[in-house]
This record gives sequence, C-alpha cells and structure tokens, in this order.
Amino acid sequence: MTQATLNMDVLPDFFRDIEIVGPSHLELPKYRALHSKLKLTSTKQQVDVKAHSNPVLLASKSVKDAYQSNNFSKIALMEKQSQNDLQPIYTNVSTKKDKAWTKVKKDGKEFYMCWSDTGSMWSYTDSITQSETTDENGNTTYQALVQIGSYTKTGKIAGIHTYNLTLPTLLAESVIAYIVARAVSGIIADGLGFLVTRFALYLVEAAAEAGLESFSFVVSEAFLAGVASCLVFAVVFIGLIYLWNWLNRKYTIRLQIFNWDENFAWNAAGQYMSNAKIAGEDSKVEFNLPKMVKPKDVITPPGFDPVEALDAVCYYAVIIWENDNTFMEGCSMAVKMEREASSEGFMWAFDCPRFADNQQAASDGTKDPKTYRNSAPWNSKPLNFGITSTPVLDDN
Repeated sequence: MTQATLNMDVLPDFFRDIEIVGPSHLELPKYRALHSKLKLTSTKQQVDVKAHSNPVLLASKSVKDAYQSNNFSKIALMEKQSQNDLQPIYTNVSTKKDKAWTKVKKDGKEFYMCWSDTGSMWSYTDSITQSETTDENGNTTYQALVQIGSYTKTGKIAGIHTYNLTLPTLLAESVIAYIVARAVSGIIADGLGFLVTRFALYLVEAAAEAGLESFSFVVSEAFLAGVASCLVFAVVFIGLIYLWNWLNRKYTIRLQIFNWDENFAWNAAGQYMSNAKIAGEDSKVEFNLPKMVKPKDVITPPGFDPVEALDAVCYYAVIIWENDNTFMEGCSMAVKMEREASSEGFMWAFDCPRFADNQQAASDGTKDPKTYRNSAPWNSKPLNFGITSTPVLDDN
C-alpha cells in the first residue's frame, strides 16, 4: 500500500476552488503587527475554553454499514487505509509546528489546513458571536466556535470536534484558527501521554506567537472531561494514528461509542476502573452523545467537497484506558450508558488480566459500574456478541 505524500502547493481534489494564501510561519509577523497596532492591554486576559460537543463523524453509507454490522475485517481494512492517508499529516503537524500549517481562503473565509492527496486536517473558525452577557468586570466578550477536522479520502470518513472559546476581545477568524491548530498539534505530538492542562499551555504559546502575549487560557474543572474527550479524538481519530509501543508493559484498551439513534441522545453516566487510567489523566467518563443529525446540519469549511457522499452522520466518543501500575498487573473497567432523560440503558465491562485471556461483558439495564464489574456476565466469545438495549418509551 503506497503511503500518501504531502504537496502543499496543490490542494487535493476534495477541496475545490480554494486559494492558497501562504504558510503559517509567514503569516505570524502579519498577526504580530496587527495586534501591536490594536494596542491590546498588557494585563492578563482570560480565555475560557470548553468543548462545544463530543466529536461528530461523517461517513459513507458503506462505512456506517460496516460498523453497524460489526464487519471487523472491513473495519480493519478501512483503518489501515485511513492510517496511510493521515499519518504523513499527523507527522507533519506534530514535528514542524508553525511550518506545518497553510492558510487558505474561500468566499472571504480564511482558515488553516495541512493535507496530502488523500487526506487532510483543518482548523476553521465557523462562527464568532458577541456574548449576550458581559464578563465579571462588565466587559463585552465574544464566543468563537473553532473546529478541528480530519478527512480520509480512502477511508471515506471525516471527523470534526469543536471548541468554544470565550474571547476578551474580537480577533480575526484566521488568528483563532491558527492558535487552536498549533495547540492541537502539540497534543498530537504528546500522544496518549497528554494532559488537558498542557492544552491550555499550548494555546498560550500559540497566542504569544501571534502577538497576544497577554492572553491566558483556562479549562475549568467542569469542562475537563469534554475537552479531554475531544483531545483523545484528535490523537487517535477512530483509532488510527497512535503508534502502540509494545515494550512499555502497558495494556491499552480502546472503546468506541457511536450514537446511531435517530430519536435520543445518550449519556456516559458513570464508570469504574481497577488499576486503569484514562488518557489525559485528569478526565472522567462523562459525556453526551446527541442523536443523529442530517449531513446538511454539520458545518464544514467552504470548499470541502468529498469525493464520495458522506451521508451517515453520528456523534462519537473514543475512550482510551491504560493500566496504571504496569508491573505484573492487568486492568479492568466498566461503563454505564443511559438514554438521555431516563435511567435506562446498558452496561459494558472489560477485563484485561495479566496472566489470562481478555474478556468483556455487556448487559441491558443499568446498575452501579463497580457492582457490575464485580459480577459481570463475561462472554466466552467476546469478539462476536451483542446485546439490544430496550428502554421503555413514554406513551405520553
């Protein structure tokens, strides 16, 4: 399988009629000059950061069918193809820093991209709005929604995760896109060893590069889990990018959750871990997966035109666990999933012992995750089983 190659002089065929403005490191002096003229205060200005929602996947019908039918051979092939599409891009953004990203423009919108002929990543500010309320000092603030997107042409999947930044002053859309692109690049370079607190630091460093030395970025404790979920997605993108190190004595468990439900959102409503920790360390399994949406309801950058229609859209979560103590110990975990506005749903558990075979379990109905883990109905054929969750619908 031939690996994709980068050609930053020619855009791939799934982005149409877009103007290449120039590499980001040549744009930075322009940003610094602009912000110097604005005479922004030298007093620290706080930017609050949170996840706008869990990541959303756009996929072809064939990809959706593969996941829904548990066609593992096709999923494995798709992942290998997508790895080939995206690995050069991930390597580029994690090693070349500000030189990896290129500013592009269409319909007056400027954003940043890195691409090959079969894959791409982008950072795009899809909206900036004035906040309805002022900050604690009575100053006007602005809400910027910035998305990081990845697309694999061969794998026929696009993944988008979006951050909400509360800005103390109005900035150019491309400046915001650059800051987030650079920060996510740092997280990708860190791999699964990242910390959410490092993301805030990377945002500070990127803002300073653009002449915004007074900006500080804060991810409050209430929003840690959501931001961590998006950052895990940025690192692995459906499990493709992270290079496993089999010599580190760590057991790495990946759980993917897709909400294909057209009627209800679902919540991760609790977990139990034994000798396990989640990538990001300060994160928890707490997130909401909204119900399925229509492709037209998902915002993508101008000019994005996939070769094959991405007509299956769902919200998605990926959780990565590793064993905490790596000496002679395995790990286990259990997760409770609930349909929104109800206590009904299902349970899932996984056991990765040190000196025995892995095993997993899933059951209709919910209970305390620790209780479930300790009495789970372990399945003898864990690669070929499923359950059906049957919430009781309200007749009213």
